[in-house]
Amino acid sequence: MARARKAPLSSWLLFGLWVALGCAAPLTAAPLPALDREHAPRRPDAVVVEPPPALPAAAERAEARGVVALREAPGGDAVRDLVAAVLEAWTRESIDQLAALLTADAGPIESRSRGRTALLETWRQRLRAHEYERLAGVELVRLDRIERYTWDDLSLPDSPARPPEMQPDELYLRVPVEVIRVAGERLFGDAIVVLLRRDEGRYKISAYGEVDVR
Repeated sequence: MARARKAPLSSWLLFGLWVALGCAAPLTAAPLPALDREHAPRRPDAVVVEPPPALPAAAERAEARGVVALREAPGGDAVRDLVAAVLEAWTRESIDQLAALLTADAGPIESRSRGRTALLETWRQRLRAHEYERLAGVELVRLDRIERYTWDDLSLPDSPARPPEMQPDELYLRVPVEVIRVAGERLFGDAIVVLLRRDEGRYKISAYGEVDVR
């Protein structure tokens, strides 16, 4: 019996190629619709908007209950700077420096109606009568002991008496003096008391006085 002859390898390759080409269906991609970016409606992500919470009116002090709003305390640095400037003017014996710290309507705290001229004349007499330069370099006050009161504070129990001519927008200071005498000579009262008011963006003295409390 005669043996079948094997087909050459090249014949099998051509047969396979013919089957692949004949059976494969042509693939045609459907065209994608064009995007009209200019006229397409915008649909941004949704955002939850909450109304701002309602806060109570600001107050100087309030009980620790619920939501409270407190006013910011009067500027501590500005107050201390002014007190330091007053003391420097005294120890330099400079009436000009003292005058520069006053408002135009300043006066003695016990009687502001006497006016600025009366207050400056009182200071001139003190500077002529005493040598305030001897206090240069002495710690006359402790700035951390400065007491400050608003108009409303002075209506509370145990607060100092409100000066009769104080205005609601003014700040009351009581400054205890640590050194009031030099060589037995008294130069200051036990405490300096002043009224401050904002003038041209900074605190100035609208009334000045000294009191004895010891």
